[in-house]
Amino acid sequence: MDFDQAVAELDLLVDTLERDGDERALLLLEYMDAIHRPAIERLLAGDKEDPTAAAVLAMYGFVALDEHAQAEEALDEIRPYMESHGGGLELLRVEGGTVYVRMQGSCDGCAASAMTLQRGVETKLRERLVWFEELVAEAPEPAEEQVLANALPVLQIDPRANTEAASGSGSPELLQIAQLKRPVFADVGLLADLEPGQMTVAQVEGSEILVLNVEGEPYAFRNVCPTDGRNPLDGGRLTGSVLVCPWHNCAYDARSGQRADNEIDKPGLAVVPIAVSDGVLRVAANVA
Repeated sequence: MDFDQAVAELDLLVDTLERDGDERALLLLEYMDAIHRPAIERLLAGDKEDPTAAAVLAMYGFVALDEHAQAEEALDEIRPYMESHGGGLELLRVEGGTVYVRMQGSCDGCAASAMTLQRGVETKLRERLVWFEELVAEAPEPAEEQVLANALPVLQIDPRANTEAASGSGSPELLQIAQLKRPVFADVGLLADLEPGQMTVAQVEGSEILVLNVEGEPYAFRNVCPTDGRNPLDGGRLTGSVLVCPWHNCAYDARSGQRADNEIDKPGLAVVPIAVSDGVLRVAANVA
């Protein structure tokens, strides 16, 4: 199919989709534009080394992604899951078949980090990279540890903390301690009862929590569309990893909560930490 024929067929297809109201297909076109437009801008500027431009060139087989870029692409598929649980992942370097990373947020130092690495990150790397051999998670840099050490006085224990914080006479450090919330997890059902592609609403501490199963992994958000901060999302559509609001037709990544349409600068969903313990779904609505 030559260029002119492809353009004509695409125009006809778009007209048909708009007439039929197939929003999923139109959303796909928006995704393609979001991928190609910034890449074309970088190519026109002569910057073929830009990651976005290089990725699109590699997509069509014009260039080959280096191993570092390949690893970044693979990790991008697992990052939304980790971000939904309050964590993060930084790719440090690739040496031979070994990928070096650093866990961030709640994942760093967490007892579940090893499981996250084994079941999530390492599995994804083995699926995507034929050359992958080993995953190594490095400890935080000394500078980061020093920053944490400098913050330790905020964590000092003082028997007057509760009384003084309540009266407003305590020091700022003690007041910060009194205001911190410890996550309290509440059971919201069984993962086995929530099939992939389904969602449900749970009442937790007076709040409605939207719980979704995206390709076998659970995610949770405040059940309200940030467009107006009022209307619920549970009547919307969950297609793959995209959640579409039933009121405003805005789309969100059902893993990270970020906008998944052409309004990426607009607010995303309020993420609620979620965990699975012996098949039971548990959310911590008090820290969201």
